[in-house]
Amino acid sequence: MPPVQTSLSRAAFFGLLLTSTLVGAVDAIALGRAPAEGLDTAGRVLAALYVSAPFVALGATLGATAAFLTALWTRARPRAELDAEAAPPTSDSPAGLVALVWFAGISFVAAFLVATRTHHRGLGATALSLFAPVAGLAAFYLWSILRGALGRLDTRFGGGRITPSRALGAGVFAFVLSLAMATFLKNEALQESVGTWPPVVLVSWPIAAALAIFGLHRLGRRRLSHPTLARVGAVTACLGFVGTGDLVRFMDARPPVKAALLEETLLFKPLVQQIQPFFDADRDGYAGLLGGGDCDDDNPDVYPGAPEVPLNGLDDDCFGGDAPGLDEPGAHAPGGPTDDAALPRPPVVHRPNILLITVDTLRADRLSAWGYRRPTTPNLDALIAKGLRFQWAFSQGAQTKVSMPSVFTGRYFSEVDRSPDSWATIWPENLTLAERLREVGYHTAGLPAHRFFLPSYGLSQGFVDWDLTLVNKYGPRMVNVSTSGQTTDLALEWLGKHKPDEGPLYFWIHYFDPHHFYQSHDLPTDFGDQDTDRYDEEIRFVDEHLGRLLQALEEQGWMKNTYFMLHGDHGEGFGEHDYRYHGQHLFNDQVHVPLTLVGPGLPPRVVERPVALIDIVPTVLDLTGIEIPPELPGHSLLPFGSPRTGATREPVFIEMVRDSNHSDRRAIIDWPWKYQWGITFDEYTLFNLETDPEERTDLATTEPEVRARMNARLRQWMAREVRPVTPRQ
Repeated sequence: MPPVQTSLSRAAFFGLLLTSTLVGAVDAIALGRAPAEGLDTAGRVLAALYVSAPFVALGATLGATAAFLTALWTRARPRAELDAEAAPPTSDSPAGLVALVWFAGISFVAAFLVATRTHHRGLGATALSLFAPVAGLAAFYLWSILRGALGRLDTRFGGGRITPSRALGAGVFAFVLSLAMATFLKNEALQESVGTWPPVVLVSWPIAAALAIFGLHRLGRRRLSHPTLARVGAVTACLGFVGTGDLVRFMDARPPVKAALLEETLLFKPLVQQIQPFFDADRDGYAGLLGGGDCDDDNPDVYPGAPEVPLNGLDDDCFGGDAPGLDEPGAHAPGGPTDDAALPRPPVVHRPNILLITVDTLRADRLSAWGYRRPTTPNLDALIAKGLRFQWAFSQGAQTKVSMPSVFTGRYFSEVDRSPDSWATIWPENLTLAERLREVGYHTAGLPAHRFFLPSYGLSQGFVDWDLTLVNKYGPRMVNVSTSGQTTDLALEWLGKHKPDEGPLYFWIHYFDPHHFYQSHDLPTDFGDQDTDRYDEEIRFVDEHLGRLLQALEEQGWMKNTYFMLHGDHGEGFGEHDYRYHGQHLFNDQVHVPLTLVGPGLPPRVVERPVALIDIVPTVLDLTGIEIPPELPGHSLLPFGSPRTGATREPVFIEMVRDSNHSDRRAIIDWPWKYQWGITFDEYTLFNLETDPEERTDLATTEPEVRARMNARLRQWMAREVRPVTPRQ
């Protein structure tokens, strides 16, 4: 092999191995700095080695492949060209870059058209697989044409290092990089799920690899052929492969390390998510290796979080063995604690109007009525003081896409018939609250302020009027504007066309503004410049416009026969448990939300018993005189307004259903205890909310009897009371 071949091949191998190892080191440093709970020093060292190993192995594999292909390429070049040390045409790379961008662009357009025209993944995948070879062939011909044209331009106008083709290549690269970063910075959902650093690392890695290969190539054959360097490269590659093998086999055996790897890493987490399906032998969605957690990868009915069948001799959910029967210690009979129909009720208006208000991303402990130190909700406080305030209300999920389908259907998200997408389409087979009310003569209307409520997602079913003015006006830019004023204006405009006594109305209004990105507003109180301050300011801004709505309703006579229910759909994190935003966990900052019910006949009262947003549907049905279907898992909240307050409620259950960005989690609140089970990571926490509402002290190890009882009740619910459905296209 000619010297240039040896030098370039070795440079490709060592350059890719070096830069991939550095990427692994960056991820290991990020993991080491993260405050992972339950991880001691030895665990951190092991996690750092685990997180680095796949990148080292990947770098060795890519490096060996690149070295082999480089050797083939250099051997195939004409000998005369090698002897003359003639470089390949300078137009090759720029032309290839343009062709690659063109291929990626039309592939994206094709994928977008397929995604928007059909929900059938099989059809979409088939269409794209047929399209890819045609697009690739066209890209190859484009490259052939461009390299010739650019080569002629270089010959004619290129007299130095900066040639027309190189200028074009640099411009295209800068454009693509700018477009990618701009897209990322404007996509809030992508930022929340991916974070800031992974895109930066992914963009930096090929640049660093190219620079490393170029620099090593300049060292020449002699230095790259040094025996010590070869031994270091071989040993490093072997360690990477051995560490990756150990990771694949034993990752599940160390739950704290596994949790840290899949929660606190930058690039390791998405890499594992892409590889895990290859280790899922029974195709139940959970791999038997690489941290998939499947304790029996030959049985598709056994996997983490599967319905646990008591006394069948199997650990169906891969957690703590077979579930106990109903006659065993710690087990509870399923079903409601009390017959809802037998409980006393307060006097309510016959066929009243129902106004349901959802305030997005509103956590309960940031409202003045819940004891917050800042005056964030003076108007809401005045309304809440007139009716029932539920001190401990919980959403059924930590994101809008999980919480709101539950609010609209009265079922847990896992029970909702839906598509398998991360932002699921809700299928027409579900029966919504709007449909139930419409069937008995209610005029139904909705005013959403988020793209998840576009008709294609299915949550608009049952609504006669569905005002998409704000959604159509702002689209994805909704997160960057404040819309509470416009929401109130549109609500008042719609209400102005109706009269309080012309017929029963059900009107759902969605306020979006507390959602990130937080905006500053011209208000009497300046809360500060930090994100947490601007979040409070957003809540105060929403309260201002809710105040306008409530004042107008009072003046127009709506209060005499209208019941108001106001709730948050999930909370927001500000670093309390080492994360920000929402959808990350099931701690209280994510799922403890305000809930209030105000209207004629209801007393001013604070309800301390934990309740859930899944109770909204049965409560509204109870208010409107509709019989509550026994299959609904929630309970009416009206008995809490009775003068004879004997109302209770079964424990509250919360879900985080696994998708591409979230792990499987379940939580149970049985006052004063809250128990959370991280199914994916095989972890658990126990808190006493009466003494520790911020969930700072985990009592899982110091209260083993309570933990065992809560665990048994949670597993009983998963086995007998909730009925998950399989998402379908």
